[in-house]
Amino acid sequence: MTVTQARAGRPAAPEAARTALDRAARYLLGQQHSGGWWQGELETNVTMDAEDLLLREFLGIRTEDESAAAARWIRSRQRADGTWANYYEGDADLSTTVEAYVALRLAGDSPDAAHMARAAGWIRAAGGIPATRVFTRIWLALFGEWSWDELPVMPPEMIYLPGWFPLGPPAALRPGRAAASCRGY
Repeated sequence: MTVTQARAGRPAAPEAARTALDRAARYLLGQQHSGGWWQGELETNVTMDAEDLLLREFLGIRTEDESAAAARWIRSRQRADGTWANYYEGDADLSTTVEAYVALRLAGDSPDAAHMARAAGWIRAAGGIPATRVFTRIWLALFGEWSWDELPVMPPEMIYLPGWFPLGPPAALRPGRAAASCRGY
């Protein structure tokens, strides 16, 4: 059903939207620091910490202190079934679980530890590494744990296909359009 008129006693949809937008803007501006920035908690899933450890290992700059801190965080977010999710109370995610597992191995957790065995069992039951997203397999390929030949390849010339073409890239990936896409054109 489409409502084309305001219900009795309620503002019309455009007016209600404008009111909500104004209230939200006032609230956000009220939270802004005098220096122009906002301060608040930012929470992500464990892939950020896991991939940070993987990158530091790849670059040869990983430290034991950073590894220990990241591992504590990653362990604290593991669920009873051995998995990790992409968001708070979300469903178990295979790629996130694989990346968290690999990061914990880098940090020194034994594969025989109960929390690691639960994760490994769930990973195998969910299809294993072949069923992970391509970015997870790229991380593993960087360390020789997955074959580069097993990763999908896309000819770089495909970037020049028009956006309307079925295999064409989104506007943000086409040359000369990235900045315009970011500005909302």
